[in-house]
Amino acid sequence: MSTNLQNMNTFDTAELFRQGLRHYKEGRLQQAQDICQRIVHQRPHADALLILGMIAHQQSEFEVAVEHYQQFLRFKPDHAQTHYNLGLVLEKLGGTELASQTLTKEAIDHYKKSITVDADNAAVHGQLADAYTKLQRWEEAIEAYQRVLAITATDVITIIKLGNVFLAAQLWTNSIPRYEQALLLQPNNTLVHKNLGSSLHKVGQLQKALKCFEKALSLRPEYIDARIELALVLRQLGRTEEALAQLEQAIDLEPDHIEAHISLADTLRDLGQAELAVERLEQFLRVRPLSGSLYYHISMIKPKQALIPAVEKLVSRADLTKGNAIYCHFALGNFYKDKSVDRAFSHFLKANTLHRETFTYDAKENSQTVERLIEVYSRRFFQRKHNLGSASQLPVFILGLPRSGTTLVEQILSSHMEVHGAGELGAIPAVHVSIALQLKNADPPPECMTLIDREMAEEYSARYLQELALHGPNAVRITDKLPGNFLRIGLIKTLLPEARIIHCQRDPMDTCISLFFHYFVGLKCSFELTELGQYYLDYQRLMSHWESLFPGQIFTVQYEKLVTDQETISKQLIDYLGLEWDEKCLDFHNNERVVMTSSNIQVRQPMYKDSINRWKPYEKHLQPLIEVLQQAG
Repeated sequence: MSTNLQNMNTFDTAELFRQGLRHYKEGRLQQAQDICQRIVHQRPHADALLILGMIAHQQSEFEVAVEHYQQFLRFKPDHAQTHYNLGLVLEKLGGTELASQTLTKEAIDHYKKSITVDADNAAVHGQLADAYTKLQRWEEAIEAYQRVLAITATDVITIIKLGNVFLAAQLWTNSIPRYEQALLLQPNNTLVHKNLGSSLHKVGQLQKALKCFEKALSLRPEYIDARIELALVLRQLGRTEEALAQLEQAIDLEPDHIEAHISLADTLRDLGQAELAVERLEQFLRVRPLSGSLYYHISMIKPKQALIPAVEKLVSRADLTKGNAIYCHFALGNFYKDKSVDRAFSHFLKANTLHRETFTYDAKENSQTVERLIEVYSRRFFQRKHNLGSASQLPVFILGLPRSGTTLVEQILSSHMEVHGAGELGAIPAVHVSIALQLKNADPPPECMTLIDREMAEEYSARYLQELALHGPNAVRITDKLPGNFLRIGLIKTLLPEARIIHCQRDPMDTCISLFFHYFVGLKCSFELTELGQYYLDYQRLMSHWESLFPGQIFTVQYEKLVTDQETISKQLIDYLGLEWDEKCLDFHNNERVVMTSSNIQVRQPMYKDSINRWKPYEKHLQPLIEVLQQAG
């Protein structure tokens, strides 16, 4: 009797599930849900759990969906589609940033399990790539998007996403062909035109970038981000009045757009109109009184102690975001510098401490990178790679640490009638990345650089020189003033052995404190004094290595000597460039070229010595830095 009853129950359950499945397929979700719930209340039933999970998923009841999907997978752990669905639902749960990251990592595990069962499902690979992108795990995201394209080569959405990841990872030479491919499929995609422009801009192809931004704006005139970046390119090309017009138009279109107002002020500062720049920012403060960023930019142009009470009131607010608090403390540090060094330092310390909490950085890893550079770019390396690249003498690299006088040196040199100052170009870092990617199946950089051959050296040096020449078609020398290129002198000497290299050096304490007092987001070492000191020692060690390899080939400018004996050092610099002396180099402050660094106000003034021993008043606060630097004697 019990067996007959069991058979009857099995028959009833099977028939009941068929009814529920039919309701689900025909869109009667409530009826399907009721039947499946009756079934699972009687006994565990995998397929009923799956239907309940899918219904909850469709109705955005994500926690319920997670529960049912997980129950189903206990019965069928290799069900590819359900692992995929569970990953999708986990990413929908949200919550705090930390919780969201944890759920995304859990989702990734399920996407990977789904792929283990069904390796050719492009949708799952795409979702996996999106999840990696969300976590900024760029290399894994790139690999996953490339897997999608191996399955569906013309998936334009994936091509664009891959370009976006390359852009975010600063692999600009790789994002460019992806965006170009996307435009063949979607020629009127404004976002792609804008992002292609951004990539071209980063590698120094300003004219091409300009056309991309103009195209984006022709398709979508209200595209504010494209207009702001167009203005930035115009500034770099010296077309500052046109840049101002673009920014004024952006503000007319979107009066509350804070980046447009800041870019406008920066452009006015580039032109030497500091008073007007501050005036415009103060006008906008009436609209955005809680913006720490506005106060910070005012403090960088003209520190106004009258603003201290307003900023102190703002920074005391319990609801102030960390980002605004960082800007406020940097601003207060600038405002107090000429009033109270102790209070100024306390605010700089607070700003740096707050920002240091937002990222990870390991000083030992940087030291190891420097050690690897020294090992790879050895005397033997250059004996084997002698004269591989171009013998061009067009480039002049001005490098060192930021705040060491690089902008001043470029301003002096660009005052010469045969020298064009191109500013901080991203072309050499882009070349470095491109070579590393071309050799990606070998060792990682810098070790893979040992595989550079004559053909590669000629190709990449020619590409760099072609881009460089666009900045000053009639110039005999063009300066590339990216301070961080001191890390890439080995690559520069491989590709461009005849290029001039000018190393700007300043008192270690003055350099480090200036970095600590500036909000250099990209220089992670600069937000903690001990880490900053260790970075300085690594920089010194690497520069000593380059100078031992290339004696007499790197011209070192000591900042303190330059400001106390400008004429002598300037003449030595021009002689090093192989040019005749030009008296205009002594009147560098009258040079009307656009200067787009934080030193642009100083280089519009005659030489002054106020920046020497700037660290002394803060000495009692700088013991952690002093102790590290003393290691070098």
